[in-house]
Amino acid sequence: MLETEFDHFCEWVLRYRSKNKLHPIVEAQLGRLLALEFPENYVVTEIAAVKGGRNDLLQYQHNGKRAVFELFFSTSQVPQDLRLLEQADAHWKIAVLLDEALNSDLPREYFRKKPDAFPHLWLSQVMMPGKEIECRALLRQLLTAEPLHSGPSTVDVTQIVTGNRNTVAGRDIIKTEKHVSRPMLTREPNDIPEEIAHAIMEVIRRLDKSDELAGKKVYYGGWMARLKRRYKVESYRKLTHAQGTDVINWLKQELGKKAPSLRRTNNQEWRQRLNSAIYAKCGELAWDKPRLYQFAYEYLGLKTPISSLNDLGERNLEKLRNRMRRVI
Repeated sequence: MLETEFDHFCEWVLRYRSKNKLHPIVEAQLGRLLALEFPENYVVTEIAAVKGGRNDLLQYQHNGKRAVFELFFSTSQVPQDLRLLEQADAHWKIAVLLDEALNSDLPREYFRKKPDAFPHLWLSQVMMPGKEIECRALLRQLLTAEPLHSGPSTVDVTQIVTGNRNTVAGRDIIKTEKHVSRPMLTREPNDIPEEIAHAIMEVIRRLDKSDELAGKKVYYGGWMARLKRRYKVESYRKLTHAQGTDVINWLKQELGKKAPSLRRTNNQEWRQRLNSAIYAKCGELAWDKPRLYQFAYEYLGLKTPISSLNDLGERNLEKLRNRMRRVI
């Protein structure tokens, strides 16, 4: 059987994990991706951002904000790694999780310990070359959205004062603390839950990816700005539950409008999206593939039965997708 990129990725993880070399390689790759997306910022690995512990990676932004990343590769270490992430002084806190295919217990333990979970990336998104564009877009979206946490409460300031009582090289050096007040969003009972917030970000990621695949310029943060104007909120996390569902439906409609441009510029992606929509509808109807293929054979008036949606031409595939939308 032909091995996929994911198969090679799994073999690579198991090999380097057994040698205890996985952490530094992943930190270096994550730092590389951040540097490509945010060349003006600075990344530090294995930094003591928490009293009594070290975080895996911290990104310092030119505007003074921080993003901390924690790698979750061991089920037994999940409570400790979560503590490090929770206590870190950062505006964004992001987990990198070992894929479920490699260790199903780890993500289960992570989400059990922290149901209201931090934003997360899968390790395959960070490390697989085929997912680099997707990962960079996701990093851009996460780290340009509104900060989820207040970040450090104070910063050190060194004041150099001149005067008659100079004591060191003609100057007094005074160490003070400057207190910085940053607004924090207060979660209220009617605000959208985390799963809807993550679903919104996922559709926005797909919208940006569609533009990128179609060869269009991607304006990161553009869809979020449109969302806030449309629903008159300061943050997408302040949407009500009803608004959150409406936002997802609206964004998915916008995503559907982008399909025709993909048909010309990235036909493989266009077919894959139509296939996904058809199979998703089959899931709702509890249809198996033979029933779907028989339906397509009869509805499209084909001369011979099909054994795959790949057997259909573009026009028939689109006709089938449109017809499946109306099946009850």
